[in-house]
Parts: sequence; C-alpha cells; structure tokens
Amino acid sequence: MSEKIFEKEIPYQLIKANFTGFPRMVRVKQTFPDFFVADIENEVRAQIQKLPLPHLNGKKIAITAGSRGIPNFKETIIAIGHELRARGAHPFVVTAMGSHGNASAEGQREVLVSYGMTEKTLGMPVVASMETVAIGTSESDSVVYCDKAAFEADWIVICGRVKPHTDFRGPIESGLCKMMVVGLGNHKGALSFHKSGKGDMGTRLRSAARFFLAHVNVLFSVALIDNAHHKTARVEAVSPENILSREPELLKEAARLMPSIFLREIDTLIVDWYGKEISGAGMDPNVTGRPLYAPHLRDPNYPHVNKIAALRLTEASHGNAAGISLVDYISRKLAQSLDLGATYTNSLTSTLGLGKIPMVMNHDLDTIYAAAAACARPDITDVRIVRIKNTLELENILVSENCLSEISGRCDVEIDGEPEKFSFNADNNLVDLP
Repeated sequence: MSEKIFEKEIPYQLIKANFTGFPRMVRVKQTFPDFFVADIENEVRAQIQKLPLPHLNGKKIAITAGSRGIPNFKETIIAIGHELRARGAHPFVVTAMGSHGNASAEGQREVLVSYGMTEKTLGMPVVASMETVAIGTSESDSVVYCDKAAFEADWIVICGRVKPHTDFRGPIESGLCKMMVVGLGNHKGALSFHKSGKGDMGTRLRSAARFFLAHVNVLFSVALIDNAHHKTARVEAVSPENILSREPELLKEAARLMPSIFLREIDTLIVDWYGKEISGAGMDPNVTGRPLYAPHLRDPNYPHVNKIAALRLTEASHGNAAGISLVDYISRKLAQSLDLGATYTNSLTSTLGLGKIPMVMNHDLDTIYAAAAACARPDITDVRIVRIKNTLELENILVSENCLSEISGRCDVEIDGEPEKFSFNADNNLVDLP
C-alpha cells in the first residue's frame, strides 16, 4: 500500500552549504568463523533418528513454519517431512507467525510462498489459519493459545532458529519457546503474551513455554543456528522434555556466531536494505546497538551509532516495517514500499509501538546527507560512516577513510580495495543499489 503523501517529491529545504561531497569509502572484509552444515537433509534426518520416538504410523503431525528468512529452512522442513513419512505419518505444515503476514491466513501463506515454500515444493499440505485454542493460563498469568489445526493434530514438531532476540535479554530469547508461545499462538496468542502476565518477557516466555509443553503434544523440536555468513552452523533435534534446558545453551552458541561491525564508534550507519526476513526489527539491534527494549540506552557490548539511514525495504517484508522507528532517516523509495496496515498490526501486537515513520528524504543523497549532517562534525568529510548491505551480511562492508586507522593490528579485518566516492545517478540515488 503506497501512501499518496510519499508519491510526490517532498518540498523540504535541506541546507548543504559548502558541501563538496562525503568522505571516500573503502571496502573492508571482516573475517568470521565459517563452519556450516553441508548436507542439510542428511543432518536433519540423522538428528531425528537419534530421538526415542513413538510409533507414528497413521499419525497427523503439524510442522511449524515461521516468517523469518532462515537459511535452509525450506530444506529443513522438507527433510522433517521425509523422515516422518518414512515412519508412516501424515505430516503437514502450519504457519506459525504470530501477527506477521498482516495477521491473516492469506498474508501468512504469502510469506511462505515468498520463500519458495508451497504445498508442491514442500511435498505436503500447508495449513494457514488464524483460528486458535486457548489451552490455559501459565504460572506467570499469561493466557496461552495454540493454532487450532496444530492443536488438533496427533503431534506437533517445533522448528525454528535460535538467536538473540531484538526486544529483551534472558536465558531464553528467540527460538523454540517463542515459536510455541508466540508463533503458534497466531495473532491472538501473540497479543495475549505481549500484553498479559507477570514478570519480564523472558520470565513470561519460559513460564508460557513450560505450560505449552505440559498441555500440547510436542513430538520433538528442530533447532537451527546461523553462522555469521547466513549459513546453517548447527541443526539439532531436541526432545520436548529437554527444550527448556537445552535452548539456553543453544542461545549462547548463536550469540557467539553472530556477525558484528568491528568499529565501536560510528557517526552514520547506512543500511541499504531493511527487512523482516533480515530481522524481526528490520535491522538487528544486536548489530546496530539500538535495542528495541531501550533504544535510548548505550550498551557497551555493541557499537554506538549516532544516526542511522535506511534506503530500501525488501520485497520479502511485504510492506511490514515494524521497528522502523529505530531508524533516523529513510528514503522516499523505502517510504513508498510501506504497508501501514501490516506495519501497525505487527507494532501494536508487540506493544512496543515502534512503527513511527522516521524523517523521509527525497532520495539517497539527501537521506545520507541528513544523517551525516546531524552528527555535528565540523565538516561532512569528518563524519565516520559505515555502509552495510543489511545486518545479516557483514563480511564485506564499506567504511570511510577516517576509520581505517582502527584496522591496524587486527587479523580479522582487512582492506579490500581503493578509496572511492559515493556514486549517485541522475535521480540522486546510489548507482550500486538495485
């Protein structure tokens, strides 16, 4: 849904007195551990075969599929389906996305289609519905829901990626427990979890997950962990009785493997692509240093970024830019891609309300200039700028020349090219940005 207010050029006056250009940018290569699972199907099936499963002949089994852009997720789901069918079961995929996909069955099915996940490619039925069953109230007073189709199946297989969450900190963050409580809760369950219960979010998530496991037939779970190159570093099948104890250890491993920016002081961060398949917040706060739970706080463990400019919204986001409030300036092209209905639904459900639209600039040149000028350096060429494709792909990034001194003596960062100026086309948009 393109909003008419963004279709025409915005008549602002951006003062560029004495502006002769930005500092030159240099491509640098960051080195991260790159071990990964080479054969996803064999690893998934080998992991499942280690578990003491009951006889499954004739059983209907729901497999969860979330809304994140997880590497090898389709292949993982297919492999789970193959293993279950080999045991005589009748597996099907159920959308488990909370309020994503505009909190509609059609929208959530479209999210899977955008990842190439259809009944044909998966080899099994895909059930998308917002119907839920209220299964009871957890010890922390959160009402717990479960997708109706999944609840009525004989068993459920929980499949999801474990990683640090964008909203809170705790021994359990984003992963298997969240998939059960929020993902399978659909819109009603996600809303209930975020708005009800006692204690912080981490405490409520553990309590709700414990209640879910005690009242729903979970057969097993499959946890995925990414490495810094957006490849699958680990696949692990976990029995339901071990999920609450095993997930904290998997979370620690996921945190160690996350990519990061080597600089700690950044004036302007340019994010080419903002997207829901990249992070639930569009750009991962664990990379930008702007946590959703307290965006005004500076965490010494993460970079300190003064201003953030975002240029485009990914197609896979389907217009959902919940979390966009953490950006300072966006281009008009990004603004034209917004679906306010999807953005507001997701933002209101999470209760964080981070759907406020930043300042919209007419083109990339003005977006970058506005962010750089707001950093209060004597001259634009003094601004320390970092440009990244997105917060998932950080092996190759661009940094301004005035940051190069911090590479000296490091073995995990190297210069990979000569200094170059930003290159803009006739419309003042970056020429190397699709």
